[in-house]
Amino acid sequence: VIQARNNSSSPDDNRNSNKNKTETVTLGAYAASKWEKKKRDFFGSSDCFLFQLQPTLRVLKSLPKMGTRGGHYMYFHSNTNTNTSNPSRKDDLALGLGFGGTVRSPRLFIDSRLEECKVSPQDTSFEEGNLGLPPPDDLFSSHTSSSSSTLRIDSLEIYAVGDEETIRRGFKAQYQHRDIADATLRNARTVDKAAFLGDMRNGVIESKAFAHRGQVDGRAHGCMKGEEDV
Repeated sequence: VIQARNNSSSPDDNRNSNKNKTETVTLGAYAASKWEKKKRDFFGSSDCFLFQLQPTLRVLKSLPKMGTRGGHYMYFHSNTNTNTSNPSRKDDLALGLGFGGTVRSPRLFIDSRLEECKVSPQDTSFEEGNLGLPPPDDLFSSHTSSSSSTLRIDSLEIYAVGDEETIRRGFKAQYQHRDIADATLRNARTVDKAAFLGDMRNGVIESKAFAHRGQVDGRAHGCMKGEEDV
């Protein structure tokens, strides 16, 4: 569920009395499948749908796939955009997650920084309908523009939906992931400390913390280290 506002709103918009009521929009999508990592194409099932809660309540269901048309339900691309045949050449795939549309311009798209949300009124995978702000002249207008719009994300919330067993497994997997991440971080910190002390002892890092060890070397034989030939 995303709460966003018009990215291009300005003080001039206040000339319309209804504009103040439509500065924010609440919209979202239902993901019916597990998110897949390192995916450079669409996935998921037709159980996905898009919705808007504010300023208008609407649900945009998925459309049946017809040949190569449609079927673009879920999209997730989190890696640095590179060309697989030439890593030094960047591709133009959208970097983030989305629903519908194309891999370069999803119908509902959230960028990888979770700052902006781009929406379009139609594509071949979901029913036609406006997900952004309605035209300012008519708050309750059902008219949809053919152009896409960019919204600035104010808040983003994720809800787990399912029966009790599904929710339990989800939380268990989340806790396990956090435990592994915490253990990895603790291990990295321990290794860093050990390496740091080792570098100090070996003189890689200049410090007098272990200088006394060299000075007392040889005292048992009645001389300081470095004075053997004196």
